[in-house]
Amino acid sequence: MNFRYNIKRVTFFPKGGKMTDFQGQIEEGRGKLKELLLKIPGFKGYIALEDRRTADKMVRDVAADRYQEQLDRLTGIMTEFVDRGDLVYLDKLEGVAVKIRTFIDKIRHAVYGYSGFFDAIKVDEAKLEKLYGYDQSLLDGIDSISETLNSLASAVESDQIKSLIASLTQQAADMVTKADQRVEEITREEDLPDAQ
Repeated sequence: MNFRYNIKRVTFFPKGGKMTDFQGQIEEGRGKLKELLLKIPGFKGYIALEDRRTADKMVRDVAADRYQEQLDRLTGIMTEFVDRGDLVYLDKLEGVAVKIRTFIDKIRHAVYGYSGFFDAIKVDEAKLEKLYGYDQSLLDGIDSISETLNSLASAVESDQIKSLIASLTQQAADMVTKADQRVEEITREEDLPDAQ
């Protein structure tokens, strides 16, 4: 999968190669009323703010859905381990599943386009780029988890299985850390509006 970010647009290229441009979809989906309101002074900034918030949520939803697919695969692999009597690995695999579920919940239910961060008037392009970097790393992790799960599904030797489970455990812990860092970036004190 290829993911491309740009300050104005978040573009997603799924395996089939068909481009999904979330920001473009949002702009194209505006109705006649929004197009009219864009002509009102000051309202354009509000629309841009809402577009950024919506694009942020769409990116998080896509990431959560893709990680859910990997969690479902992990559950299937765990079932295969049970079927062949390899119960010794289940506790550690369940720990990985809990971390992935925690990660999915964190990104799916993250602060939705916090206005202090996404404010159309004072958006800090460097901070927005940093946020896109977090999103990119979250999306890049999908391939890494998928490859490890592929190897785990075909592993037969105990040492190889243990090594792959350790790798999955670390990947899942890193994902949770990245999700926490993303939330910290958005809700950082200096980005909050003054309480005056």
